[in-house]
Amino acid sequence: MISLKSSCRLLAISMLLPTFFTAVQAQMDPRLMSGLQWRNIGPFRGGRVASVSGVIGEPGTFYMGLPAGGVWKTTSAGMTWYPIFDSVKGVSSVGAIEVAPSDPNVIYVGTGDKTNGGGVAEGDGVYKSTDAGKTWEHIGLPDSHQIPSILVDPKNPDLLLVAAEGDRLTKTTKDRGIFRSTDGGKTWTQALSVDDQTGIVKLAWAYDNPSVMLATTDRHFFNPQAAGGGRGGGFGTPVPGTHLFKSTDEGVTWKEVTGGGLPDLSGRTCVAVANGTNSQRMFLVQNSGLYRSDDAGATWRQMDAKDDRVRNGQGGYNCGVYVN
Repeated sequence: MISLKSSCRLLAISMLLPTFFTAVQAQMDPRLMSGLQWRNIGPFRGGRVASVSGVIGEPGTFYMGLPAGGVWKTTSAGMTWYPIFDSVKGVSSVGAIEVAPSDPNVIYVGTGDKTNGGGVAEGDGVYKSTDAGKTWEHIGLPDSHQIPSILVDPKNPDLLLVAAEGDRLTKTTKDRGIFRSTDGGKTWTQALSVDDQTGIVKLAWAYDNPSVMLATTDRHFFNPQAAGGGRGGGFGTPVPGTHLFKSTDEGVTWKEVTGGGLPDLSGRTCVAVANGTNSQRMFLVQNSGLYRSDDAGATWRQMDAKDDRVRNGQGGYNCGVYVN
């Protein structure tokens, strides 16, 4: 049993420790810290990361989807990673992954990477896990080929929307657009179809108001017999088929957004909707820069048009805009 005198001594020491460490820190030569460097903690692999998703309530748990390497998981905030998709033998390319915000055990994976040129890695639809990645079930959309975006309702793990690009290399097809499920992937409804050559690139909503959604499209059919290969020249060449759509009923119906300061759209785009704004504040980035709307997409203005860094990287090969 600790005596009163010992307790007083421990209390005095605990009160002095913060002052002691502050004094040591102030006297420390900053050159002692110069040897510290950032390092890659893995997993060690080549190529890109196509998609990531975290788990609400588990700050150290993340999932990563790779264009040709399946799904990897960490429960240690990235210190260690391990593969969890190896049981799926038919496909290894992952374009989108999303953990249900209301259920950490439910994970949806869209196979097929977004990339349009070079090494195109296609998939065979959507997979689902209900045990945090231990086992997987194929739940449909086998002809979607490339899925770059998935959204799961913040409160209902059975309500999800999938962006499907469709067949890139061989044929025109109706298996492109936005597909919606209200029963966890048992059945699907095509909520938006632009045409048989145009796929969906990005889906976005604010988690505090999922009824309002944005979606962007691009031309995704490659015709090798057409001049320029069916898509024109290389990076930076305008590509038709890019549109911005909006839904106000959580993806049941869609209307195209045009005008109001929105630039002519081409190539790859990305969109985001801000929380805490009743879905009024929206962002869009494309080759010409970053655009913002404060009235739910009715009008747009370009942000810092003079800064060439605020635009797509590599001439539209990649892009992203995200809101805190």
